[in-house]
Amino acid sequence: MKTTVFKIFLVALLFTTSISCSQKERGSRSFCYWKTEFKLSCEEKDLMKAFGVDHLYIRFFDVDWSKTMHQAMPIEGVRFNDTLSVSFYTPVVFITNNVFEKSLEKDLDSLSIRIQKRIEQINSKFETQNSKFTEILIDCDWSPSTKEKYFYFLKRLKLDFPEKEIASTLRLWQLKNPETAGIPPVKHCLLMCYNLQSAKDYAIENSIISLDEFEKYIPKKKYPLALDVALPIYHWAVLFREGRFEGLLGDMNKKDFDKNPLFEKISDTKYRVTTDSVIDNFFIRKSDEIRLEGVSSDDLQTMVELLKPQLGKSSRISFFAWNHTYIQNYENSEIKNIYAAFGK
Repeated sequence: MKTTVFKIFLVALLFTTSISCSQKERGSRSFCYWKTEFKLSCEEKDLMKAFGVDHLYIRFFDVDWSKTMHQAMPIEGVRFNDTLSVSFYTPVVFITNNVFEKSLEKDLDSLSIRIQKRIEQINSKFETQNSKFTEILIDCDWSPSTKEKYFYFLKRLKLDFPEKEIASTLRLWQLKNPETAGIPPVKHCLLMCYNLQSAKDYAIENSIISLDEFEKYIPKKKYPLALDVALPIYHWAVLFREGRFEGLLGDMNKKDFDKNPLFEKISDTKYRVTTDSVIDNFFIRKSDEIRLEGVSSDDLQTMVELLKPQLGKSSRISFFAWNHTYIQNYENSEIKNIYAAFGK
């Protein structure tokens, strides 16, 4: 009897230890860094430390189809002007779905090699003596018609990076419809929890996240692959002219509009322009309408509860995206509470 109890205890200990080691090797508190220059102020580094951030997703470069070259081409990537203050990072490569619509398998073979060389080239300029990467994330909103080519590419990339784990992003529609979207040949996916609706749609209230829409995309059945998650903390202002989409006004939020005579408040999230002006390189006209979009901490907490059944103990929790302006919309404790709600 004692021997049996001891064996059960030993198995439980080994299981707990393996989870702990897995979390330490991957990092569990993360942010997505999508800027074209990697540089952190002392204040930002202190903020990361205060949040307990131990991992970053860093977008290294994008890949798109070149009409002139008739092939997929990497676009100029991130410039590193700083060292990392976190233990782990993941290079991210965004690839447009158009690449897989246009490419043959032989094209994807050569693309994989070019991506490998570009990642290594960028990484060589980045001092990583205190940090390491164990995986590469491919960001692509693949479609049912391109899934076979995309999945082939992921397998090919693994051959060119045998010592690294290859991960894929997962959109919410792909989470909801695995039979249609297919399941990528990877161990982990990063679930991107935002932009369910088009910002160009005048009729909606918030294209970044709508909790009613979000809930519709979370299935009761657990996804067959391990999931990490990226939650939105960014905001923007959407400009409309006579109901037609005109553009996005960057980092603007309520404090830029309230008590500003240039804008007349229509509702909690909408303003009407009172006179012609220029904002963020946009010429705005009298009677134009601006819709403010963002995600409250209460909304984030609701998303946490809806997502929990889909995640595991080793899931990495990330915020999209690192930007001091975005983070200032939240109390430090609110960011920490989201991590803690996932057990991080």
